[in-house]
Amino acid sequence: MRPITTGLRALGVVAVTTMIALAAPHAAGAVEGKGGGNHGGGGHGKPKPKPQPEVPVAGVESWGYNDSGQLGDGTLITRPSAVSANVPDEVRDVEGGGRFSLALLHNGSVKAWGDNSDGQLGDGTTIDRPIPGSVPGVTGVKALAAGGSHSLALLTNGTVLAWGDNARGQLGDGTVDDSATPVAVTGLTGRVVAIAAGSQFSLALLADGTLRAWGDNRSGQLGTGAESPDPQTTPVAVTGLTGVRVKHVDAGDSHALAVLGNGTVRGWGENSRGQVGNGVASLTPVPTPTPVVGLTGAKIVNAGGFASLAILTSGRVKGWGANGDGQLGDGTTVTPRLSPVDAVGLTGVIDISTAGSGATLDGGFTVAISNGVIKAWGDNSSGQVGIGFTGFDPVLTPATVVTGLDKPKDVSTGFQFALAT
Repeated sequence: MRPITTGLRALGVVAVTTMIALAAPHAAGAVEGKGGGNHGGGGHGKPKPKPQPEVPVAGVESWGYNDSGQLGDGTLITRPSAVSANVPDEVRDVEGGGRFSLALLHNGSVKAWGDNSDGQLGDGTTIDRPIPGSVPGVTGVKALAAGGSHSLALLTNGTVLAWGDNARGQLGDGTVDDSATPVAVTGLTGRVVAIAAGSQFSLALLADGTLRAWGDNRSGQLGTGAESPDPQTTPVAVTGLTGVRVKHVDAGDSHALAVLGNGTVRGWGENSRGQVGNGVASLTPVPTPTPVVGLTGAKIVNAGGFASLAILTSGRVKGWGANGDGQLGDGTTVTPRLSPVDAVGLTGVIDISTAGSGATLDGGFTVAISNGVIKAWGDNSSGQVGIGFTGFDPVLTPATVVTGLDKPKDVSTGFQFALAT
């Protein structure tokens, strides 16, 4: 996926990391330059130029809940099987927010669709869009993140743009005013290399390995050492990480995770389901980054709803926190899991995304790319597991999601829907 997998969450009952599934890719060959070979006059002619770098041809596929057009197929019909979103076949990254979706194209532009009640599609309106449209004026984008109802874009120059809901200062522009068009995040001293978005807060990883956070801090999710009822409208430093280098970060509903250079993980924020990973579940937030117990060898983290996941360097997965629908992948619905457990039957995992469920704080579902195949499990009440039907019983064993994607590279989850490319 991206340097940072951003989990996106719907405010209140669910955290959402949306994911958009790609439409069927087409064969794409390298483009050879013209003018090589012998053009007369003897000799061997000019050597052929080297092939141009291949641009992977890939679209987006999606499945699950579709009340706001977040699947991007032009309808409001919930889909228990994957459908193609109406985007160009040049997608590099997909992100699912609360009930909206984002796609990063290879040319650095952005497509957005779904719920737009807070301007999170960035098109200057608050009109829902079941068909993907462009975010005007946004180019040179390197990575995206989708929150509950706000969007972030990391540009190639290391700066960040934001748009959408700003009730808790999550746009980082010094105000609490919503914006239906992109605004610059202010006060980010240093080049940003990765971003993440939670329900109503945002994170940025700087090139020097330090973290900045802004937005809602009522559950200590900004990692400043204290919780606060007041919005934090500009970036502040995440404390307690002195002397260590952060390599990867993600945001859940109201908690955050960071992978350090030594493969250990720190968590902070809301901990009612043990999602911080410090070995306890408590209504008392954890406002300072704290080691996740018993976890080493982590490469990528994903926070969704009230659950947490880590992909290890071995390609296997560990999970902790809420597990009411078996979204941690351990084959049970024992919840909460206060220390990391193994996700069974998963190897060769390159990307993973989990999201909460609207039914309970313990609910949720997860999607992963395992050995080149998209797998999903957990809550399937809206067809978000993508196996062709909906059901009240959770899917406890990773099931294969049938798509037209040849080599899926990125998955993301939102509120009861998923995306892939």
